[in-house]
Amino acid sequence: MPTYQASVSIAATRENIWRVLSDVAAWPEWLPTVAKVESLDEKSLRPGARFVVHQPKLRPATWTVSELEHSNRFVWVARSPGVQMTAEHTITEKSPAESTVLLRFSFSGLLGGIVGRLFRSVTESCLAQEAASLKRKVEGSR
Repeated sequence: MPTYQASVSIAATRENIWRVLSDVAAWPEWLPTVAKVESLDEKSLRPGARFVVHQPKLRPATWTVSELEHSNRFVWVARSPGVQMTAEHTITEKSPAESTVLLRFSFSGLLGGIVGRLFRSVTESCLAQEAASLKRKVEGSR
């Protein structure tokens, strides 16, 4: 199962980062890798909530929240024939004024290995842009 990740240190509390990261409907306002997010249920994150994420040069994907630890972590999953994609977003507080965010993206399923290797450079680029954009958004909004 190909897995890629990016990590970034952000000068902010876990709660301040969570406020930005968990508001997925607002991602297009600050995240260049996301053009549009549509909620199929409600706008807040909760297990089972579904969101259609539109990304430049990629087909829209429906993401379903599979795990949620408020202020710490959320995981969502998207499926297409033969492939399951899993995106994890984890915040670890290093001190009261600094936290680390880990973004991890995995491909699994019958075609997951092939698709994951084909999309390696795109995935790594997106993760790096997302980590850097999150840092700018959170640190710039203080």
